[in-house]
Amino acid sequence: MKLLIDLGNTRLKFALADGRRVQRVRAFPHAEVDFVEQLAAWVEVTAIPDSLWLASVARPELTALVLDVFERAGHTVQRIVTREQALGLRVAYARVERLGVDRWLGLLTLHAEQHAPCVVASVGSALTIDALAPGGDHRGGLIAPTPEAMRDALYARAPQLERSHGEVSWFARSTEDCIESGSVLGGIALIERSRQMLADELGQPVRLVVSGGGADALRPWLAPHEFRPDLVLEGMACWADAVEGGLV
Repeated sequence: MKLLIDLGNTRLKFALADGRRVQRVRAFPHAEVDFVEQLAAWVEVTAIPDSLWLASVARPELTALVLDVFERAGHTVQRIVTREQALGLRVAYARVERLGVDRWLGLLTLHAEQHAPCVVASVGSALTIDALAPGGDHRGGLIAPTPEAMRDALYARAPQLERSHGEVSWFARSTEDCIESGSVLGGIALIERSRQMLADELGQPVRLVVSGGGADALRPWLAPHEFRPDLVLEGMACWADAVEGGLV
């Protein structure tokens, strides 16, 4: 049994993994002032497996605080970082360390499951899109604001606009509906266009995989897709299983 620690931009998520099977167990929003105290208290009363794995896209200071909590409790944590080549996956970035480990882990999982060709769209603090071709070739991706971030930016630049909830439609007939529709459908267009571009490049159909805590706002407007809310954790389990099995 392994404990997986996924430190994102807003939350710290824990999951237990038995092989590649993943079960979420707890999440902490790390913006809370007593986050470290909450985490330390949880670690103290929880039966922690010997195998601990951390993937972090959070700022280095926060990552160090989380590692320190476990180390002070006597636990050794193995940190997962993005690799240029691993388990048949080849990253497109020239500076591989700049590709978020969360995106890399999602691609690692999909390659291991032979999902390619596919486009994976994750909606979290940002909307990220990555293209995966057959044979483990990461073709690159995109980073864009989420619908929520688009709305916030618009209101910040035009404070005279009234903040109100709108409905999504392709040709909206009120300001609030136009803002909501533009924010959501802008993300949809980016995702769908990315999939079509990869399909045209490869000359074959391309799957769409969707992940992330903010995906619910987009999913009703997307073409048929596979929803994988725990894609990063599944990637962590895949990587840890490979390392412990001597495959890396």
